[in-house]
Amino acid sequence: MILNKKWEKVTLEKTKDTGIIYLDAKELKSPEGRRLNLPYSISEKVFIEWKEVKDKIYPDKMPFYAYSVTAVDKILNKENKILQNLESILSMDLILFRSKDDEELYNYIEDLWEPFLEWINLEFNCRLIVNYDLFPVEQNKNEISKCISLVKNFDHFKFSGFSHIVNLTSSFILGLAFLYKKINTHELYEIALAEELFQIKKWGSDEISEARRKNIKKEISEACEFLNCLQKK
Repeated sequence: MILNKKWEKVTLEKTKDTGIIYLDAKELKSPEGRRLNLPYSISEKVFIEWKEVKDKIYPDKMPFYAYSVTAVDKILNKENKILQNLESILSMDLILFRSKDDEELYNYIEDLWEPFLEWINLEFNCRLIVNYDLFPVEQNKNEISKCISLVKNFDHFKFSGFSHIVNLTSSFILGLAFLYKKINTHELYEIALAEELFQIKKWGSDEISEARRKNIKKEISEACEFLNCLQKK
């Protein structure tokens, strides 16, 4: 929903490690009326987004505010639900499903994705099984739990950015690799869409698919920037 601007001045006030944003004299809150209590590094970004509003509010141009209010309205005190969603995605993780139908593609993907399984095994002792068949192989629940335990202590802001990356890429493993600086933002996009990008080189693309990938790339970039800012808080 696009709303009209109803304030004159945007200000940012620092209180210890948090930042409070005011629209005129009114504190900026979430759509559900909750205080944001933003880490200061994030409040600086949200402040800029609201400062740049001209006549109308365009939510798609305010990703830092979007991730922040998602954290406050949708995640805070609901972390168990988020963990369950992450566990479901990990059980069907992109990195764990590879087809042998196309030998050239299979070899390419195997070389690209296998190092992430080796890393998660060596670094965290999480042993996950690759599925090469039509029907999914059930992962060992203890191994899944070990992986999920790596993110259990995230606060609601970190969950907001991380869970969005995982949902965008269909990969908990790649999200974790980004957090641990094993890959950067561009590599995350390229590796997550590796199969599709491989096929494009052979068969070409279309405008609709290109627009979809452009949007995914944009959202991945925004979520990664959000997480990187949290590291500075």
